[in-house]
Amino acid sequence: MPKIYTKEEKENIRRELQNASRECLKRYGVRHTTVDELVKMVNIPKGTFYLFYNNKEQLFLDTLETFSNNEEERYLQMLENLDENHIVTSLSTVFYEMAYSFYKSGLYNLLDDNQMNIIMRHLNDDEKERVKKSRYEYINKILYYFSIDDDREIASFKTAFNALFYIMLHDDAVEDIEGALKTLIRGLVLQLVE
Repeated sequence: MPKIYTKEEKENIRRELQNASRECLKRYGVRHTTVDELVKMVNIPKGTFYLFYNNKEQLFLDTLETFSNNEEERYLQMLENLDENHIVTSLSTVFYEMAYSFYKSGLYNLLDDNQMNIIMRHLNDDEKERVKKSRYEYINKILYYFSIDDDREIASFKTAFNALFYIMLHDDAVEDIEGALKTLIRGLVLQLVE
């Protein structure tokens, strides 16, 4: 008979699986991560994994969505508390926090089209649509916060901000990723507030 988990145990297992998925994403990528590796890291039976997820791709998607939801609240709160007297510095800090926490999480690897295509192949149509909608949701909310409604300006800013994440995919070629992100983000913020 399968083990019955309490609500707290389920939350802990889900959190641990998400932590393991981020670590595996950094080490192996989506293709080379196995359910066996994930359950070994979390120290649960393989059958327990399937109580939570149908496949590893759903785990990666859930990890990305959980991270995004948690971080979004933090960034919007940071925007609410901006120092109006130092707007460029304050905004640069918010955008840097966004980019760098995404980098540290290892989830930036999902920006690689090959990695994301592996996940997308294993999702149902509703999940695929949700992924497509959420890709730029962060930026849309932030730009809305500044009442930017020029479609060309929004598209340009999204593209430029997205380029920052693609730099992360090649972090081995960037000598000082933190410094590079700070400098590039400050330039984007100067464009945004001009």
